[in-house]
Amino acid sequence: MRHGLIMSNPHARRRYLWYALWLGGGLWLVRVAILPALVRAARLTGISGAGPTYATITWSYGYGARPISVIFDLEAGEVTGSITTDGDALEAEIPLGAPPSGPYQLTASATYRILGVARTIVRRFAGETP
Repeated sequence: MRHGLIMSNPHARRRYLWYALWLGGGLWLVRVAILPALVRAARLTGISGAGPTYATITWSYGYGARPISVIFDLEAGEVTGSITTDGDALEAEIPLGAPPSGPYQLTASATYRILGVARTIVRRFAGETP
């Protein structure tokens, strides 16, 4: 019976609504500011260059705090290459010694600084060279 009295009181309803809004806002803040935004969908999108060869890669991020830097390591058979980008980039070109072919492995090592603590998350992506 008491529950019905509280919910019929407009002041109590307004107070509970504010509590719910503050809780939702706090959870959203935790998600976008404290939890890391993971590197997603990293893939090799193209190969260019006749002399020096460049592999173009693209990726996206999930929700959360962007990394400070991301190191991408590409392995395609005997051909390897690496590049370091900042957390704002969504595309990069990796210089290679020769044109790659066949399956590839792309490793993304993203370094975050959240609440003053450095943390590195490594993710691997595989595919077929275009």
